[in-house]
Amino acid sequence: METPTVQAAPANVKTGRGAWKTLLGRLAGAPRAREALVILGFFAVTALMTWPWVTRMRDAVGDVGDPYMIAWTLWWDYHQTFNDPLNLFHANVFHPYRYTLAFSENDYGIALLFFPLYALGARPLTVHSVATFCGFVFCGYAAFRLARTLTGSVAAGWVAGVVFAFVPYRFHLLSHLHYLFAGWIPLLLEALVLFARERSWKRAAWLGVAFLMNALTCITWFILTLPALALSAAFLVARYRLARERAFWVRGAAALGLASLALLPFLLPYYHVSRMYNFAWGREEVVKQSPRVSTWLSAETRNRVWRWLGARSDGSPLFPGLLPLLLALAAFTRLGARRGDTAAALEGVAVEKDSATARRAEWWTELLDAAALAAGVLALVAAVFEGTQGWGGTVFGVFTSDRALFVLACALVARLCVAYPLWFRPSGNLIETMRAGRHSDAVWLGALWAAVGFLMSLGTNSLFYRLVYDHLFLFRSQRLPARGAMLAYVGLAVLAGLGAVRVAGWVARRRRDVSAGAVCAVLILALLFELRAAPLRFVRGAVFPDEVTLRLKETPMRGGVVELPAGPDGHNHLYMLRAADHARPLVNATSSFVPQPIWELHELTRGGPIAPRLLDLLEELSTSYVVVHNARLAPERHTDYEQFFARAVATGRLRFVRRFEGRDDLYAVTMFEPEARGEEPLPFVSTMRRLDEMLAEDPVNLLGEFFEWGQTLERLHKASFGRPPRYEEFMPDAQRLAAGVLAGDEDGRTQLENNYRALISDWTRRAAFVSSFGALSDEQFIDALARNAGLSPPADERAALAEALRSGTETRAGVLASLVARREFVERENYPSTVLLHYFGYLRRDPGAPPERDASGFDFWITELEHAGGDRARLGRAFAGSGEYLELRKRLGKQP
Repeated sequence: METPTVQAAPANVKTGRGAWKTLLGRLAGAPRAREALVILGFFAVTALMTWPWVTRMRDAVGDVGDPYMIAWTLWWDYHQTFNDPLNLFHANVFHPYRYTLAFSENDYGIALLFFPLYALGARPLTVHSVATFCGFVFCGYAAFRLARTLTGSVAAGWVAGVVFAFVPYRFHLLSHLHYLFAGWIPLLLEALVLFARERSWKRAAWLGVAFLMNALTCITWFILTLPALALSAAFLVARYRLARERAFWVRGAAALGLASLALLPFLLPYYHVSRMYNFAWGREEVVKQSPRVSTWLSAETRNRVWRWLGARSDGSPLFPGLLPLLLALAAFTRLGARRGDTAAALEGVAVEKDSATARRAEWWTELLDAAALAAGVLALVAAVFEGTQGWGGTVFGVFTSDRALFVLACALVARLCVAYPLWFRPSGNLIETMRAGRHSDAVWLGALWAAVGFLMSLGTNSLFYRLVYDHLFLFRSQRLPARGAMLAYVGLAVLAGLGAVRVAGWVARRRRDVSAGAVCAVLILALLFELRAAPLRFVRGAVFPDEVTLRLKETPMRGGVVELPAGPDGHNHLYMLRAADHARPLVNATSSFVPQPIWELHELTRGGPIAPRLLDLLEELSTSYVVVHNARLAPERHTDYEQFFARAVATGRLRFVRRFEGRDDLYAVTMFEPEARGEEPLPFVSTMRRLDEMLAEDPVNLLGEFFEWGQTLERLHKASFGRPPRYEEFMPDAQRLAAGVLAGDEDGRTQLENNYRALISDWTRRAAFVSSFGALSDEQFIDALARNAGLSPPADERAALAEALRSGTETRAGVLASLVARREFVERENYPSTVLLHYFGYLRRDPGAPPERDASGFDFWITELEHAGGDRARLGRAFAGSGEYLELRKRLGKQP
């Protein structure tokens, strides 16, 4: 047998590991391939840091609120661009209003990048999910480029990219794509730096593109970055001696001017909206939303390491993590520092000053010192007289302390630019210091953006923000100043990248067996560990349309669509997403600004019987069709809706079309759709029902029209016996109180008041009440009731009540009724009685009864209700979605 001969590979052919190294080396040497590898690297890191989002990109969203609205926005940008681009801002929401895309962010710069996905048939929510994932990637790569440009170090770029992409605050913005997608901010700063270093037309064009795309992506980032960009430009002009360079000013102005002209059609609609509808945030709203410095010590709860730090914070969690801060501080040290090319080029600049120049500098310093002193005195005086009456308040209403402090700050900065004070150790001035090579561009610009972003994030708690808010009208469109922290994170990321390189160099010099690259790799892994949020919590959204939406898509209409139940608590967000499926005009949408008639529509359908005014409003808003999503109604609201729509159909102003999927009802408004035909009879009985019968049939009706009387009954028990009622004793009294009252009847309140007077009169004759109070004197009776209710009536009021009882002008039933109705008692019992009625209505049991072990659940829901500002709808959704309630309905043979 012959032994097989193994032929050696040619000398110029490499195999195995060597071939891979050669291939990677070639890719790393090609600029475009190298950039592609970096982007792929950030894709991989993002998949790790947001896991398992990458496995659910068809329908993953942070929540079912704003992501739905933003998904619609992206779709509308694509749809209108290829159908009617000149009417881009006349969107199919808030019909019949105009410029409705400008009621919030237009997101055009984001949508533009994902037009190919729409062309391939991707669903709107899928595009939003992919865009959210790519937002992390984009931010990481953009910060990588900025830090690499400023430091010349790839390692610094990776550190900066990780910090900026995964800073905990970005996860707080998970549901707000336009704020999360902030990569154009560092790219814009990089473009400005590149143009300052080389004033070519190519770099000027890139500066204009970055400026335009930053504004198209997010109007908020366009506005908030303006002060930082202006200060950065001033620094670069001084740093690179560009004040007299014509190419810098001409080419830069041309690029930014053309970008501004291209941006103008996207900004004018916001101006029209502010003038037409008077949409603007008042100063009081901005003051209320302005964070304190302590907010920077509050962390996003999704962060696995620091979430405990923000557990008790109600504001924006701005804490960026500990390691990024430590690395940023290291950037100001000389650890492992090397003088870069830029620093070397600028090193050792000697400024010759002739005697004339020296005399002018001395004259300017004296003038600026005097201006600073005058401004300081004026600021102190203005602080005393501001807000007072008379001439002082009038004069210093114009020359405010804020403006005086601004003049003081400008005078001091100008003074430092001319010459440092004699007592200041360094000689020269601030401009000479910036031109010297001690600190690189990365340190100066990183510190500048970190400082400006920090001050911006504090809102009106910062003098800097107050000044830009008062004097730059664009800032009056901003409601949440905390978003300015994103600018600080840009500076922090750059400083952290530079600091990591310096730490790595310092370690490598002391440990010859450890490379600087290995140290940077360890620091990056440590950052990924500290900033991690995986496994990331998210929900799976309603990516596909339902049957009624598909029917609307096929139905021509003269007006718009109203979908009920309405409200900004998630309902209208879903309807906006569905508007991307049917493309018909939607009346009740949601946005940053909402027209008053839409709020009125929300209020008319929020709770209790629906007033006939709703029909008038539907016609005023040019409504063609009304959709009622019965599955989204709280159980206690079904009767209110059925009675309203039964009456509307009976009067001929609405026509019932049909029910879809056994839950969604479609009605036509006959004023605008007289030809619409009914396809099915009404699926419910249109006769009015008695409240006591409804309570007997299903206690959940306690939470409808009867709700306030149920709260009154709870207080009656509390004042009488010092404890809330039990379910078994409450329900018979509730049915007696509701006896003979027709649901939705305008005279129902009168009947309820009569029933209540009869009930409370009988109440004081009951054995339990007589046993507790029968032997007490009038004064003791009043004191006992007040003690049970937790009240402390004034002595004169107590005496007057006792005298009224002795004289017979008042009865004990009357005294009890007056205490039950006392405002402080009503306010204190509002949340406990609300939660109690939800226990009775949904679970048909007492709080603390099995399957609960104690009343901790009851206390929990009271606290939740307080945090939600008394939002009963949110509480109702929680109880209606509970496993106990669904199991109860299943046992009773009702549909869940």
